[in-house]
Amino acid sequence: MTPRLPLLFTLFTLVLLPWPGRAAADSGNPPASAAPVPMADNFLIFYDAADSMAAPYRDTGMTRLEAERLILARGNGSLPQLAWQAGLYPLWKPGLWLHGAEKGFRPYYPLGNYDRDTFARAIGRLPLNPTGPSMLQVGLMKLEHLLPLPGRTDVFLFSDGTHTTVPALETEPLVQARRLAEKYDVCFTIVSSARTAEAKKLLADIAAVNSCSQVMAFDTVFDHPEHLLGRLFSATGDFADILFDFDRHDIKPLYRPALDRLGRFLLEHPEAYVVLSGFTDSIGSETYNIRLSRRRAENVRSYLQQRFGIADQRILLYWYGDADPVASNSTPEGRRLNRRVTIMIRGS
Repeated sequence: MTPRLPLLFTLFTLVLLPWPGRAAADSGNPPASAAPVPMADNFLIFYDAADSMAAPYRDTGMTRLEAERLILARGNGSLPQLAWQAGLYPLWKPGLWLHGAEKGFRPYYPLGNYDRDTFARAIGRLPLNPTGPSMLQVGLMKLEHLLPLPGRTDVFLFSDGTHTTVPALETEPLVQARRLAEKYDVCFTIVSSARTAEAKKLLADIAAVNSCSQVMAFDTVFDHPEHLLGRLFSATGDFADILFDFDRHDIKPLYRPALDRLGRFLLEHPEAYVVLSGFTDSIGSETYNIRLSRRRAENVRSYLQQRFGIADQRILLYWYGDADPVASNSTPEGRRLNRRVTIMIRGS
């Protein structure tokens, strides 16, 4: 990990030197960034090929199913080659499905070491013809047979929020999601194409089973495919971190000038968007720290939106609790540096 400069020197350079990223943008070169760091140990993607995904998508000339596969291909292309365990699985039933059946999944990328090129070929084999009704509950039930895995597992689910549960044989999706969240270190990212209020509520309820899960709109990840898998890694280096007091998530006046410069940068560079990643020190429970890190990132977003009117789709939030400390948590100074929101500029 590259050592950080002392805070006062960092702030001093922000005041006196050109805004980081501005010179890079003017020169045609991307801003310098630190090497990416994995923020999960494993990731699993579940591909939805339900009949509802055969509908035309926008005015793209594609079906929603074709758009889904394109999102995955482009999202995979944006990933660095890091040491994850990864898998790519369908949500549908390959013939008769029984609880606990080892072959209940027909994986396109069996769980194993992540290789970007091999994963890309697996995505290319995903079907573009619908396979029947939505099987959200099947994916969640079979997920239990892939877990536990060492470390944190991020699960990416495409879903329209509908399901066809067979009583006595299958568990309701929300019940199963809660069970998984209680038993395993797992975070859900649900890519929603839900159309009804009931379906939207189900997906929101699944994302609420723990504090690290979230719902992303299908349109959002189609417009920015790198958003989908971006939470799997973190990189810093474009702008100085925003630091927070212990157990607080309000933005201190000290950092408002820096955020004002960030807001002006985004207004002047409409092709760019910002990634805000929240962190905490190691004091407190994991659940509490994940929630606190989320509130810190949300407060920075609110500042940019209220003061500069930056649109939602140009601000991407991730939150990681006490993961990836930049300094030792055994000292007050180290903990102070770890209570942060990092700022990363990415192109559209």
